[in-house]
Amino acid sequence: MKLLYWDTFAGISGDMALGSLIALGADPKLIVEQLHSIGLTEFVLDVRSRQVQGIQATDIDVVISSKQDKVEHGNNHHKHEDHNVHGHHNRRLPDIQKMILSGSLSERSKKNALQVFNVLAEAEAQVHGTTIDQVHFHEVGAVDSLVDIVGTCIALDQLEIDTIKVSTLPWSHGFVQCAHGTLPLPAPATLLLLRGFKFQESGITGELITPTGASLIRALAQQSAFPEMTLLNVGYGSGKNDYGLPSLLRGVLGEI
Repeated sequence: MKLLYWDTFAGISGDMALGSLIALGADPKLIVEQLHSIGLTEFVLDVRSRQVQGIQATDIDVVISSKQDKVEHGNNHHKHEDHNVHGHHNRRLPDIQKMILSGSLSERSKKNALQVFNVLAEAEAQVHGTTIDQVHFHEVGAVDSLVDIVGTCIALDQLEIDTIKVSTLPWSHGFVQCAHGTLPLPAPATLLLLRGFKFQESGITGELITPTGASLIRALAQQSAFPEMTLLNVGYGSGKNDYGLPSLLRGVLGEI
């Protein structure tokens, strides 16, 4: 059985998660083909290698082809998935569910993607005092965040990963701008999603864990110390900012 251990020493976001899996061997061309099958056709996935404090990592960006301009995942490493730069799609959960079910994804990819969006909708609904079907996915409804979440689920299936474990999470400070205004960090939805998970102080001012990253953890992972396993591979997904520590998510692939 294959196990993925996400070492979140610098946090986790959707692009870091997907980047870590591509670094571990997931095929970005096949990921894009399956994303196209659910109606996400207005993007190109730009996958590059870059060094972060001397460590080779996989960095992903989404190019919105209709505008012919490159849209990075926020101007900083994590920007609360605030994609104002290319508009809000304002999708609701039923819209996203319909997209996921319409394509050629494997049953496991569909199940995981639906679960990620469901837990995120539950948290957002509780924070904003509405129902899960009425939640507007302002940031997460944007094309690049859909690519991050669904692409991550496709990559997990490609790599035949059965179990995901995650390390102790880093607590950070500060504020973030999003569609709802100025929010304290960790963001309210992020904290709701991570109830029951252990944190440790990082001393960092800035967003280390985004709602998308938190929803992936809540839906798909369990927290634990590093498990006993045979090490198969290690891959790093790159973030976009420099908080003084390596802006990386380390994915450790093993067999148990």
